[in-house]
Amino acid sequence: MSLHISVGGLTSYQRSVLKSEKFNEDDETWKKFSSLNNLADCYKLYCNKVLDKATRDLFVTGSLSEISLEFQNVMKYCCADVMATCDILKKLFPIFSERFPHPVTLAGMLELGTAYLPVNSNWSRYIADSEQAYEDLDIEGRILLARRADQACQMLHDEKYKEDLWMWDQDWEVKHIKLKKRVGNKKKELPPVKSIQCIDKNTVDQSTKQINDDEDEEIDELEEKFGYLWSTKENLPAVKTLLPGYPNWYRKLCTKPESSSQWIPGPHLISTSMQITPKLLSLTWEGYPLHYIRDLGWGFLVPFSDDLEVERKLPLAKLLEKCPLRTNKDGSNTWEAMQHISKSVQQDLSKKQYYMRMKDDKTNGMYQGTGIWCNTTIEDCCWFFKLPHKDGPSRNVGNPLAKDYLTKFSENVLAGDTESAEQVLAMARKLSYWRNNRDRIMDQMVVWLNKENLPKDMKDSTDNFGAIVPQVVVCGTLTRRAVEPTWMTASNAHPERIGSELRAMVQAPPGYSIVGADVDSQELWIASVIGDSHHGGMHGCTPLGWMTLSGNKSQGTDMHSVTAKAVGISRDHAKVINYARIYGAGQNFAERLLKQFNPTMSENDARSKARKMFDLTKGKNVYYLKRDYVHEFGDQPYNKWRALQLAKVHGKKVSEMFETSKWVGGTESAMFNRLEEIANSDSPTTPFLEGRLSRALEANSISDDRFLPTKVNWVVQSGAADFLHLMLVCMRWIMGDNIRFCLSFHDEVRYLVKEKYRYQAALALHTTNLLTRAFCAYRLGLNDLPQTVAFFSSVEVDKVLRKESKQDCITPSNPHGLKRGYGIDNGEAVDIHTAIEKAGGNSPRWYQFDDDR
Repeated sequence: MSLHISVGGLTSYQRSVLKSEKFNEDDETWKKFSSLNNLADCYKLYCNKVLDKATRDLFVTGSLSEISLEFQNVMKYCCADVMATCDILKKLFPIFSERFPHPVTLAGMLELGTAYLPVNSNWSRYIADSEQAYEDLDIEGRILLARRADQACQMLHDEKYKEDLWMWDQDWEVKHIKLKKRVGNKKKELPPVKSIQCIDKNTVDQSTKQINDDEDEEIDELEEKFGYLWSTKENLPAVKTLLPGYPNWYRKLCTKPESSSQWIPGPHLISTSMQITPKLLSLTWEGYPLHYIRDLGWGFLVPFSDDLEVERKLPLAKLLEKCPLRTNKDGSNTWEAMQHISKSVQQDLSKKQYYMRMKDDKTNGMYQGTGIWCNTTIEDCCWFFKLPHKDGPSRNVGNPLAKDYLTKFSENVLAGDTESAEQVLAMARKLSYWRNNRDRIMDQMVVWLNKENLPKDMKDSTDNFGAIVPQVVVCGTLTRRAVEPTWMTASNAHPERIGSELRAMVQAPPGYSIVGADVDSQELWIASVIGDSHHGGMHGCTPLGWMTLSGNKSQGTDMHSVTAKAVGISRDHAKVINYARIYGAGQNFAERLLKQFNPTMSENDARSKARKMFDLTKGKNVYYLKRDYVHEFGDQPYNKWRALQLAKVHGKKVSEMFETSKWVGGTESAMFNRLEEIANSDSPTTPFLEGRLSRALEANSISDDRFLPTKVNWVVQSGAADFLHLMLVCMRWIMGDNIRFCLSFHDEVRYLVKEKYRYQAALALHTTNLLTRAFCAYRLGLNDLPQTVAFFSSVEVDKVLRKESKQDCITPSNPHGLKRGYGIDNGEAVDIHTAIEKAGGNSPRWYQFDDDR
């Protein structure tokens, strides 16, 4: 599959087109070069044959007895799959070898496939501790939610729920006890029920004393007064009503008495994933109350009318009290102002941008937040805006308490109006990681080693030792990045995430160490050196290259700090937008990010900052006339609109009169010009190992720029894949069999090595970085390498797999940290000078002198 993805990988758009089987004429050019990743489609693509997969359903829906009866057929099916895989490989491997000619590419992929994660008894303890912490917090959270439900239920009295901004639309209908109708002509008269009055405590004490003195006499009195009640049991229905007198929404949260022998009344079914929970917590988005509509998902209510004379179910007065209508500078009501659309157009906006903005803003300035307009009004007094979804405005939000929205609480975008809401949300943040990753973590197949198979120095240990082999797809994306659902997506240890110390549970056995490093600004350096080599043939000859080599975070001279200062945003936000831009994101995407980072930022401010950032970094896109037209019109830059007008006047296409557009005036202009030149070439290749772009994207001509951002992203990301393959092969060449590859995630790499060779492995990693970067620079025509990027800032020598060697990994499930909780000391960070000193200055090929070999 990795070979297929490398040769014919698809974009998300292309994949959705193939799944829908609805092709346009534009799609005909690429669909014959690729397919989905399943075996049947690949077999049809490469072998032009149909593979029968009908028997597969027997493994999915059938029982073991049915499979046993059809044993011969299912074995033939399995053998047919093996033969089909072999036939595909025969066709595919020559294509792969042609498109990826450098042997390091295949060698690096094979090395990636040997990932190995050593674990011990602490793995079982980690799962048990995480489960316990999760259950404790989950129970505590349910108790808080149950109390909140009980409090909300009290709004039934005097119909107070009609004035609540969240509970007004719930089902408050009450179910009463239904008594059986009497059968027969005779009606048994029952004595009137006397009203129960408050009894003084002294009276109760005296009555109790009398009962103790003369119990039989008292029982007779009680029987005489209340004995008639026994006859009323015949009126009760066979099926008892659950919680009569309570509203229907509350009853749905409660279990029935027969569900458990230890049943107690209360809303025990409630959880943060239930639809009513955000309403019980009185959640708001940007200060507006949340609301749910079945076909639109979760959103919020924004008032546009203050007419309180109209009778409505929605409590408009309360809504206006919490969210007043916006007013103009002169204090007039915005509802009046919206009747007159502004006639002035900002001078820095083009007509196209202006009309697109007017088309998007249906509120005429009354709301300028991050909500998604969906053309829905509630009772002619407020708009319903959908919550923004990470996958785009067309998607609905099913739960605002999901992990993607938990960060919004710390930013005060999503908030609760009650103290219990803050407590529940804090618990939700802690529960989210384990809830979302629990199944994948517990499904990890650990192979525990028998004591007799362990080395002598490990047999006497009371711990169990084993290993996990992660299911790595060595080329799982279009950019040839490795993919694995658990370990390569695991977050670093976080104090508010149960189970986030996952990586630290990969622990070296006695006598071994885990050695690794994080490649400093890998993709940024790749992008900058590509621009430097093309622009001036020298390291640091472009502004981006200079900031990458000499920029310093503490001095505020690195790329992210410079951008942040110039635009007026934080460095962290500038970093996210900078990388998004390098990956091909446009100005509109930067605007959305700025609004997400700061929802209070106005549309104009976000647009202005995004434009300023792109002018500063990417520059302006201009066209220059071809040589045949320079004499007539002069050699001057044209923007896109002027180039279109000039070409239209002369009855020609822009490509006929003008050269390919260029970026000018920005710190990254040279880099983007080179990346787009590579992406638009007939056969785009990576600059280091000359790997080719997927055939599904090569089929698109230069005139079709739908996939240009994807191609630009591919140049950088696939170049990073080449960088990783070079590192893996170089480390194997230096260290030989004295190391074992553990895992690589993003721009980090980790190895398992004998303790006596740990410093040699650290020096080998420094040397690997030097050789890899030197090779990459040489392939770009640069014959030197700056010392600032020649070596790692540090190599981590440790006993566990963690981001930094001194990170104690304190989490809710590991409150004492690794040192106090597990007895694991901090590792050490080794720079190049320390590595040379502690390795004894051994040559790179020291493994040849290993006495144990």
